[in-house]
Amino acid sequence: MKATIKDIAKMTGLSTATVSRVLANKEGTFKQSTAQRVRDAANKLGYQRNVAAAELAANAVSTIAVIINNTETNFWLRVLDGIQDEANRQHRQVMIFYAGNNNEQMLDQAINAAVERKTAAILLVATKVNDRQLATIENTRVPYRFISIYENRESARPFISSDNVKIGQLATQYCLDRGHRQIGMVGIDKSSTGRERLLGYQEMMTKARLSIAPGWVQYGDYSLQNGKDIFARIADLGLTAVIASSDMVGAGLIISAKQAGVKVPDELSIISIDGTMICDVTTPQLTSVTQDFYRMGMQSVKDLLDNTKNSDHQFVPVQITERASVQKLN
Repeated sequence: MKATIKDIAKMTGLSTATVSRVLANKEGTFKQSTAQRVRDAANKLGYQRNVAAAELAANAVSTIAVIINNTETNFWLRVLDGIQDEANRQHRQVMIFYAGNNNEQMLDQAINAAVERKTAAILLVATKVNDRQLATIENTRVPYRFISIYENRESARPFISSDNVKIGQLATQYCLDRGHRQIGMVGIDKSSTGRERLLGYQEMMTKARLSIAPGWVQYGDYSLQNGKDIFARIADLGLTAVIASSDMVGAGLIISAKQAGVKVPDELSIISIDGTMICDVTTPQLTSVTQDFYRMGMQSVKDLLDNTKNSDHQFVPVQITERASVQKLN
C-alpha cells in the first residue's frame, strides 16, 4: 500500500496541511527543521508525490507538451535543446509525444494524449495537422505554436520558423556568387516548406537570367537515403552545384559521389540546408544555410509562457556557414 501525506503526518506528529506545504515546497510557510522531519519521514515511508494530482489541486500547470513528427533529419534535436533549457529556466516540465513520420493515426494518438493531460502549452515540431486535429488542440484553449513549419505566411496558425523563401534565395545566390550557373535543387518535398524553398531558388535563377533544365529539381523526403538515391539521377545532367534540402540529403550526395568517383567540390559543389552537426562530420564538411533551431525552441516557450511575443508569425534569421563543399569557379 502506497504511503500518503496522512502517514507522514502521523509519523512526524505534524498536521497534514504542514506536510503538504513542505512537499509542495511552498517556501516561507515552514521551518527548515520541520521540512527535514517531513522529508526524512517521506523517504523512510517510500512516499512518492503525485505530480499530476498536485498540479490539478493547486491549479498550477507546469507541463509543456511537445509533439514531434519524426522526419528523417536531425534538426529537431536542437529545437528540443532550446525548449528544454527555457522550460528549466521557467521551472516547467517537458513531456514529448511521438507522432510518427507523417502518420495521421499516430498524430491523432499523440494529440489526444497531449490534450488529456492539463498542460501550460502545446508545441508542434515539424508537425503537419489537418483541420480536425487543429480543432482538437484549439478546443483545449491552451496556447500552442508550430515550430520550424508553417502552412503559409498569412495562416492563422501561430508559428516560429525560418523563412523558406529566404533560404532558397540565399543558397542559390551563394552558388551564383561563386561562378556556378548549372545549379540544381534536390530533396525538397511538395509541402509549403519545399514549395517556398523552390520559389526562392527559381527567383534567383530568373534574376540571373538562367534557365532551369529538366531534372535539375528533384523531389524527396529530406533523408540520407534520399540523397544517396538522387545522386544517380543528377550525375549526368551537367550540374556544377546542387542545393541539398537538408544536411542528411547533402551527406547522402557526398557518399554516392565518392562511390562514383566524383570529387566534391572539385567536380560537384554541394550546399545543404539546416547547418546541424552533420555538416561537420562529412568529408568534405558541408557548407550550409544554417537555421537557428535552438532559438526556435527557446523562443517558442518564452513567448507562450511570458506573453512576450511580438507576433504569432515569427521568422528566425538564417545565415550561410562556409565550410569546404562549394568550389569557387573561375
